[in-house]
Amino acid sequence: MSRKLIKIPKKKVYKDKYDRLKNAPVKGLITSLAVPTVFTMLVSAIYNMADSYFVGKIDTVSVAAIGIVFPAMTLLQAVGFFLGNGSGINISTLLGKSKKERASHFANVALITGISAGVVLAVIGVIFPYQIAAILGASDTTKELAADYLRCILLGSPFILGSFILNNHLRYQGSAVYSMLGIVSGSIINIALDPLFIFTFDLGVTGAAVATVIGQAIGFFILVGGTFKNDNIRISLKSFKPSKEIYLTIMKNGLPSLARQGVGTLANISLNLVCSSYGDAVVAGMSVFNRVMFFAMAIIIGYGQGYQPVCSFNNGAKQYKRVYDGYKFTAEINTIIVTVLSVFGFIFAPELIGLFRDDPQVIEVGAQALRYQCIAMPLTGFCTASNMLMQSLKLSGRATILALGRQGIFYIPLMFILPHFFGQARIASVQPAADILSFIITLFLALPEVKRLKKNRI
Repeated sequence: MSRKLIKIPKKKVYKDKYDRLKNAPVKGLITSLAVPTVFTMLVSAIYNMADSYFVGKIDTVSVAAIGIVFPAMTLLQAVGFFLGNGSGINISTLLGKSKKERASHFANVALITGISAGVVLAVIGVIFPYQIAAILGASDTTKELAADYLRCILLGSPFILGSFILNNHLRYQGSAVYSMLGIVSGSIINIALDPLFIFTFDLGVTGAAVATVIGQAIGFFILVGGTFKNDNIRISLKSFKPSKEIYLTIMKNGLPSLARQGVGTLANISLNLVCSSYGDAVVAGMSVFNRVMFFAMAIIIGYGQGYQPVCSFNNGAKQYKRVYDGYKFTAEINTIIVTVLSVFGFIFAPELIGLFRDDPQVIEVGAQALRYQCIAMPLTGFCTASNMLMQSLKLSGRATILALGRQGIFYIPLMFILPHFFGQARIASVQPAADILSFIITLFLALPEVKRLKKNRI
């Protein structure tokens, strides 16, 4: 009796990561790049929330103080992503054209420029911590603690900026795992050191900042090690060849990232200024809300970032069908994820806020804001994917407008208008209102390009 042999199809083997970016099935490819990126973003979100959690064990004023400094941290992230994304998009596109040496010039110019900017920021932080804290919206009760926290954070600027830049470079080269290892390692070390410095060494708020800087420094050196793996572009002073062309290209490509995250800094400052007039509990409640929302946004941004190298590389290789198919998949999966999270967040809003500060007023303020936000959150999946598409295709004008919309064009004016006329309760409605308006403008700016890609699929 003969037996039929069942043939198991062999798993496709690709020559290298560039062959994989060009030929692997798009959904699996994006997911494989997104999973370590999402994990990285989630751990980063957890370490951002860890400071609030441990500092919340001290008092409400301390929570408000680190909330005041949060815009400075988002500004560092904005500069890091400006340089990292601005150069990374071109790195990926050049690799798609098999121009690795030119890609190396972009990588090293961006990194060394970022570290140099970090040194300047560190000096400014040491000299002017109180003045900066006041600009960020610190009150008389929070100014001292905010200045101490800020001074330490800015001292670590060279490592923080370097980490964000290298994270993006490795991700755009298809080495999301090495990117993940550096960021996750630094974040875990930060979380482990928080209770040691805050409570054991009795450094309070300053201890949280010290733990953050140590974690970021260690993460930076792990990322440096990742540049020597898997045929990645290496750090080399010989490849530091700054030119007007390189800087202009980085600025053009990175402007949407700077707009998106830089305006987020201004939005947080606006929030602090408006909330401070209602008391520290309102500042603390909105601070905790922001950190919980950062956790949710980290997932959809992480998936969008998993799509970006696929988009940039295949755009450079003129594989437009892969660009379109990848966008469609990213928009769909992001919408599903964020809808599920919105339902969960709406139901358990008080419990989520209460994890960070057991203060009835803080919980009331934060839970109200979270529930309002969950109503509009499903729209952000489409908006995020569309913004990533515009930026990766180097459509900087439209990408910048989309990036400015959510927390700039709409959020900042609404933050001053709604509470002024309707009181403190309307602070919670500002972000969802801005998200709805951003969704509308995204439809007008992104859909024509999506239709063009769909029409020109090969």
